[in-house]
Amino acid sequence: MKQTLEMFLLLIILSACSEKKTILNEPKVDRRVELLSIVFRLADSPEYCQNLFPKYVENIENHFGKFKSHDLIQYVKNELREDGIGFSSVMSMAIHITEPPKINPIVVPFSNKSLEESWRQESAEKFLKLLNGFYTDADCETFFNNNKELYKTASSRFKNVYQNIDLKWYQDFYGAKPKGEFRIINGLGNGGANYGPKIMHPNGNEVVYAIMGTWSVDSLGMPKYEMKDYFPTILHEFNHSFVNHIVEKYRSELQESGTIIFDKVKDEMNKQAYGNWKTMYDEALVRAIVIKYMKDHNFDKKAIEIELNEQLSSSFLWTDELVKELERYDKNRDRYPTLESFMPELVIFFNETASEIDILKKNFEAKKILNTQQ
Repeated sequence: MKQTLEMFLLLIILSACSEKKTILNEPKVDRRVELLSIVFRLADSPEYCQNLFPKYVENIENHFGKFKSHDLIQYVKNELREDGIGFSSVMSMAIHITEPPKINPIVVPFSNKSLEESWRQESAEKFLKLLNGFYTDADCETFFNNNKELYKTASSRFKNVYQNIDLKWYQDFYGAKPKGEFRIINGLGNGGANYGPKIMHPNGNEVVYAIMGTWSVDSLGMPKYEMKDYFPTILHEFNHSFVNHIVEKYRSELQESGTIIFDKVKDEMNKQAYGNWKTMYDEALVRAIVIKYMKDHNFDKKAIEIELNEQLSSSFLWTDELVKELERYDKNRDRYPTLESFMPELVIFFNETASEIDILKKNFEAKKILNTQQ
């Protein structure tokens, strides 16, 4: 009887540990992310040539400087960049390949469901072939081994940000676990840029990444991750692992309003690399939920106001009203146990927003002019 009870308790503990791990793993440095940021730095892609972590950039230049004429680097510089491969499409490729030293596609052929459209099948396959050659020729394994302690230090320091995420709030607010996995990656070679790529596995499991740049260092030149600089981005990205699949489930009901709204703010959305209404709606919900999180955790009113104004300035003109809808959802959890169960109400909200989008734009422009004059 005692053994049975002990076994039962052990299973509960293991289950709890497993659940926490599934919700959010600890941050780490990913060799795939570092490898591709290095390759595009060597190919002079401006977004990967920032010098915000000088100690690491010096390590890269010392090891890889002599390989700038490698076939891979020339292919990236002369062809891929001409095809528009850069910024987030680079990180999209990083999460679609296996860990080195033997680099292969995770989904064969490369998944067109989640790999960014800038990549053509032919260019992706040629890139991967050249990447394997580069990994051997440039002795990347030695570079990664030499920087192992630096990677460990960076991820350890980032735990201060990671550990402040209220995981219980997420599960309580959504009323469900995330559909897929969420992984935090410390991108040491990415400068001040952050990326949120995802990969869809054949079994339907989606893995959403928050690839966090490193743009601040201490007096010794080592990474420094301050809450005010990094925490809002993590809050944002983590929401995607709960939100994206819900919006997808209601795609047909949201398409009409989404198409109307996106057409009115298309230029502003494209500047932010949001190329369709579905992505816009993913972002709209995530941004509003970040504000809801801030309110529920008693963030400073000024900080909440700044966050709201940032979303309005990014042409998510309905954010204030959407936050109010989320508050209505949270006050009526007996009727709406999960955010997914509230989606029909949000469909109505976005239909109404679509009918008023011209007025919202006009009012926002008038307010912006008024603020400029004051």
